[in-house]
Amino acid sequence: MDTDLSFFRSESAQRLRAQGREQGFEQGLEEGREQGREQGLGQGVARSVLTVLTGRGIELSADQRKLLADTTDVDQLNAWLLRAVTATRAEELFG
Repeated sequence: MDTDLSFFRSESAQRLRAQGREQGFEQGLEEGREQGREQGLGQGVARSVLTVLTGRGIELSADQRKLLADTTDVDQLNAWLLRAVTATRAEELFG
């Protein structure tokens, strides 16, 4: 039994495949940009937490610094930033 595969070699099929690749590429780029923005935002908030704590004379342990640097949840980072303004000890920030 022979199957007619001429459609898959046709100009229309090639155009559809190219269009699909282009759409996939554009979608991938946009997803990558969004991830980059989120990552950059998180890193900026984490730096802000460190800046506030440093300005207030509160030091973080190596483990606390790692926790802060490894956190990607922007809502959590923002909560820590708010706590950093009033905390008197590092433990209050993460507690």
